[in-house]
Amino acid sequence: MPFFIAIALALVLTWFARRIGLATGLVDRPSPAGEGELRELKIHTVPIPVLGGLGVMLAVPATLLLEGRGLPLAITAGVVLATAIGLVDDARPLPASVRLVALAGAGVLLAFGLPLDPLGPFALLARVGTVVLVLLLANAVNLIDGQDGLAGGLGAIASTGLAALIIANDRDPLVAVALAGALVGFLAWNLPPARVFLGNGGAYGLGALLTVLTAQVTLGHGWHGLLAAGLCLGVFAFELAFTVVRRLVASQGLATGDRRHSYDLLGRSRGNRDRSTLALWTLGAVAAGAGYAADKVSLAAAGTMIAVAFVIGTAAGGRLWREATGIGSEGGRPVETPGLQERG
Repeated sequence: MPFFIAIALALVLTWFARRIGLATGLVDRPSPAGEGELRELKIHTVPIPVLGGLGVMLAVPATLLLEGRGLPLAITAGVVLATAIGLVDDARPLPASVRLVALAGAGVLLAFGLPLDPLGPFALLARVGTVVLVLLLANAVNLIDGQDGLAGGLGAIASTGLAALIIANDRDPLVAVALAGALVGFLAWNLPPARVFLGNGGAYGLGALLTVLTAQVTLGHGWHGLLAAGLCLGVFAFELAFTVVRRLVASQGLATGDRRHSYDLLGRSRGNRDRSTLALWTLGAVAAGAGYAADKVSLAAAGTMIAVAFVIGTAAGGRLWREATGIGSEGGRPVETPGLQERG
């Protein structure tokens, strides 16, 4: 039932967020004709509101409240801070350093709001890891959010996989279920042609909530849980690593926008972006299934699964890089991350 409540709430709240975006001018505008490189970074032809993530971030706590639950104050504050800095950045672009510091602050709030004390000598390491994970996932989600339906779909799939892991380890899956449902509701407005974008606020907030779910899985099954959660988030991890490595290899600024992301290259090779999105959704589902399997095998076997995924990802990244080096920028909607800015 919480899953369907979250879908219904997100459908309505995303509609309101879209209307607010249109009314206030918080939209991602197509570049004027003739603006060269900027024009090549956009595929939409009309202004699209960027407040869709606000609908998701409101639907999750609303679902929890209707179920008589709630998140601890520090966790709520961390998610709110992550979402707020993204919303501010959507309205008025902020320096990368400001975004990074604010997201790190959100990570600190999550680190001290999560029940990590039972980890004993590993509690401090877990808190540091929480801050780092918020930064990584906020970047990863925002990089993925450059194609209609992609970030929302992959987020829903990953949340479902994490919910299954939480249930398997006798923990409360309500947050994961609510997040998965809210993202499904958001997708009704974000599937091609998108009528609203997740925006930086939604991407940062989603990164924070995925961090909370990862911590929940880890607390439920230790290193097993951490490895399993990593597999569930594998597509996000791949895109982040692929983007950083190829830009460093090409001596390209990390904050420079381009259209050589994995989904862009897959769209070209498969003939259209819808097939690219479907292919990555499928990979996300396979990754979530692998994560569930990793939770059920020995720790050594789970580590081997991670190593195999790394080898496969490296090979896939190399092939995509070879394609990227022979292709110039093409049309698409740029995306933005705290340190890897790409949204116009």
